[in-house]
Amino acid sequence: MNRLIEIIESSPEIEELLKHCPYSVLKKFQVKEYARGRFKLEQGTIYSEVYIIVQGKIDIFILSDSGRKITLDIYGPGNIIGEHELLQEIPFSSSVQSLSDVVLLKLSRESFLEWMELDRGFARNLTESLCKQVYHLSKRIESYSLFSTKRQVVAVLSSLSKSDVIERKTLLKRISSTPRSVDRVLKELKDLELIEMDNGVIKLRNPNLLIELGSKE
Repeated sequence: MNRLIEIIESSPEIEELLKHCPYSVLKKFQVKEYARGRFKLEQGTIYSEVYIIVQGKIDIFILSDSGRKITLDIYGPGNIIGEHELLQEIPFSSSVQSLSDVVLLKLSRESFLEWMELDRGFARNLTESLCKQVYHLSKRIESYSLFSTKRQVVAVLSSLSKSDVIERKTLLKRISSTPRSVDRVLKELKDLELIEMDNGVIKLRNPNLLIELGSKE
């Protein structure tokens, strides 16, 4: 319990999430720590717990028929993993793997349902969050199905702030196209001085022009 209190006091995202959580639920949280790549949940498997991310980043992905890994989202502190599958007691619709060392809060299905029942504010926020996830996922699937490689690349890069960077290998996981096609687009963007690339790390140079280019695709 002392470790959980430390986490709440040091993490604004977790403090906000748990601020009205009843003590009967709080005392049932387990703090879990995993090294990079060691935390995994498999698509198609039913799990009886949810996890809240305290520290680190987690890849949410699916595998195509050819075995290619396609990233649907990257979760960070405050995100919950497995809530909609747990509520319906259905298999995971995607796979999960830690991209860094992570600290997680683990909670059983029974305790999670108790939390929702006793904390109406949390239940409302969870519903809003699930709606946003569905919208975000539908837009991502739309881009995979309909958008050109160039539009997909521009969309991912446009979601970054000017101070952010993204690795080429991370970008490839979020684009439903071949590495060669993605590299062709990256070269074009670099030649237009919209991005910088150094040892596989991509940084924006002109976000406004990049967004303008994407709107014309």
